[in-house]
Amino acid sequence: MKSTLIIISSFIAKHLLIIHKGTAIAKLKSSVTLAVSASPIALLLDKLKSWAIDNIEFMTIIAFAIIIDHIIGSILHAFKLRDFTWKENLKGLLVKMGLTVAGYLLFEMFNFMLKDAEWLAKYFKLVTNLTVFLYPAGSAFVNISVLTDGKFPPIGWIEKIKKFQTNLNLKEFKGEEEVNKINVNDAEVVEVEIDKLER
Repeated sequence: MKSTLIIISSFIAKHLLIIHKGTAIAKLKSSVTLAVSASPIALLLDKLKSWAIDNIEFMTIIAFAIIIDHIIGSILHAFKLRDFTWKENLKGLLVKMGLTVAGYLLFEMFNFMLKDAEWLAKYFKLVTNLTVFLYPAGSAFVNISVLTDGKFPPIGWIEKIKKFQTNLNLKEFKGEEEVNKINVNDAEVVEVEIDKLER
């Protein structure tokens, strides 16, 4: 990694020096070389910035879910299970954050591939957002349930989350008639369209 950074910085420094002191043709060649080399990075950073702006609300929700899960999990392990260690605590936080981010990025790539099938992309976006959210939030709910000896949240809620995580079926959260009326972003009725495809 260090040698790669040295090579990149040497490359940039060499061309900047040529741009500053070289002949007109050398300056032009170095300018084009630097521009062509930097453009993919600039394009990628621009796309990431646009994606982050479009998804800032959801990313904030996920960050809070991870924080809440981490706090509740720490309380559970420190006071109820009495197996708390700083090393395992930090490891658990890093694993949860890393897997959540990696999973979300993979789901976003899948959503990108579905963009031409608009109604399917919207349905899949809803399901994947719920899936990503329920990874930390579901863990937090289970930890709360353990802390309260199953009094809160209701066991039925925990069971619905577990069933959804098993089959990705939105019907776990609503009755069948209600799911058929789900309207994603005021768009087409997705569940009805899926039923048509299955027939």
